[in-house]
Amino acid sequence: MSNAMVEIASPAADTIFINGKVITVNSKDEIAEALAVRGDRILRVGSRPYVEQTMSHSTRVVDLTGRAMIPGLIDNHIHMTNSPQRRWVDCTYSTSLSIAGIAEKIAERVRETKSGEWILGRGFQAARLAEKRNPNRFDLDPVSPNNPVGIANREGMGWTFNSAGLRRIGVEDSTPDPAGGPMERDSSGRPLGPMWDNTREVFIRHSIPQHDVADLIDGYGWIARELNQYGVTTAFEAAIRNRIETLAWQRLHRQTQRSLRVVLGPYPVSGDKWNPDGTAGKIFDTGLATGFGDEWIKLGALQIGIDGGVIGQTAALFEPYSNDSGSGRRGSFRISEQLSKELMVKAQSSNWQVGLICHGDWGISRALDAIAYGRKQVKTHHLRHRLEHAYLWNPEIMDRMAELEVIWNTQPSLMEIVGREGIYSQWGARARFAFPFKSLFKRGVVICGGSDWPVGLYNPLIGLDILVNHRFGPEENGEVLNSNECLTVLEAIRVYTYNGAYTALEESNRGSLEEGKLADMVVLSDDILTVPVSKIRELMVDQTYVNGRLVYADNPIDR
Repeated sequence: MSNAMVEIASPAADTIFINGKVITVNSKDEIAEALAVRGDRILRVGSRPYVEQTMSHSTRVVDLTGRAMIPGLIDNHIHMTNSPQRRWVDCTYSTSLSIAGIAEKIAERVRETKSGEWILGRGFQAARLAEKRNPNRFDLDPVSPNNPVGIANREGMGWTFNSAGLRRIGVEDSTPDPAGGPMERDSSGRPLGPMWDNTREVFIRHSIPQHDVADLIDGYGWIARELNQYGVTTAFEAAIRNRIETLAWQRLHRQTQRSLRVVLGPYPVSGDKWNPDGTAGKIFDTGLATGFGDEWIKLGALQIGIDGGVIGQTAALFEPYSNDSGSGRRGSFRISEQLSKELMVKAQSSNWQVGLICHGDWGISRALDAIAYGRKQVKTHHLRHRLEHAYLWNPEIMDRMAELEVIWNTQPSLMEIVGREGIYSQWGARARFAFPFKSLFKRGVVICGGSDWPVGLYNPLIGLDILVNHRFGPEENGEVLNSNECLTVLEAIRVYTYNGAYTALEESNRGSLEEGKLADMVVLSDDILTVPVSKIRELMVDQTYVNGRLVYADNPIDR
């Protein structure tokens, strides 16, 4: 940023922004008075007189009227391939507070559906239901005797089915659990319907109705518009598994004006094994690697699942779950320790960044072991490996995270989604080590933020609120989990901007408002640096710009 007052020869700006706070997120966290854009790049940032030197008769002037401008927000982990699922039965706690309520919503869809056709739902959480358990086939069978029913939990790593659904996916009373895929059973050992993790690959994905390219183009267009509305200009797709998922992005970008930059994360593991015949495995075998592509669509990190999830209580923990009845249950792993190490060597050898998906402290530790092993076996440049999710820690693994210089891709809104009951019932006193934003920040760990939608909420302002206040959602009266883990507002903004660009190896091109960088910018409804921190989630996005082009405006006059 320069504030030179001398006349400097410069091309004319297309647009300048004045009379507000330009939060640059540069290395000094400078706040500027104005910003100029020419084409798809930021032309100048600094004092108003310095920026206004670029004005011509055709320059558009945007009066920020005291509002804050920040860099375009980056979502580090989102399942945009799930966008067609928005038409499934909504079983989230906002619509269904009990298993009986879920059953009634399924019954409504049954009345609209032909006999024998699938009915799919999503979003339930056992810890938030009145019964404090997962729905099972005996809850669903009475309302759906002639239709197979499958409902994904909020996390998507667990499902439950009615009897017809179990049979349709190939699960009989005598079917054993697959490796890394536990199923809930009755006293006689028969599957009850709830199942987790690797059961998705073995039984579910190929058995339920599949999306086609048209479904995904429609879904991608919808989610891009939604994300732009909340200031998101770059999104990391968390799990590319098949051809149509990449094909649909390419076709959408040819058909419409682009408004969202996409970083694709191939997921090459099927169940508990590397899948060389899957789309992600084939992408790997081409010799292409992280960073291949352009500023709109590029390859990101290989995504590899390590342990189970938080909502389904299969995250791997060093000590038993606090709500365990004495069985010593500590969660489960999706792949073996040996395979996790072998995959890191494979990735290191081919210059792939890896996002290791882990949740519990034991899962985090195993992920860090794999990264350390891979680096020891294959010396190469810093590939910026990262942990995805990683919600329950301890001080020892925090220290090791910093020592290994691994990035933490966290999704703050999951603290709100899992909720007080989910966190304390599972982890008890260990909850003080849950979502340790400040502890890792102080250790020098690069933290970037996202949503994990449809698990979490894709409004980054909610994520910023949680980073700054470390509190649960309004339905739990905003109770603070741990005030020692709160970030400052500027630190939180960096998490969702510059650090996301750094994670994608793009910090020289985006992530901060600096001259020469891509003109991805967001105008908020107020000055985020002066509003009470308790009000951050109430802020709105007034304008979103991508490549210097206005892609969202709250006020039609601004369009």
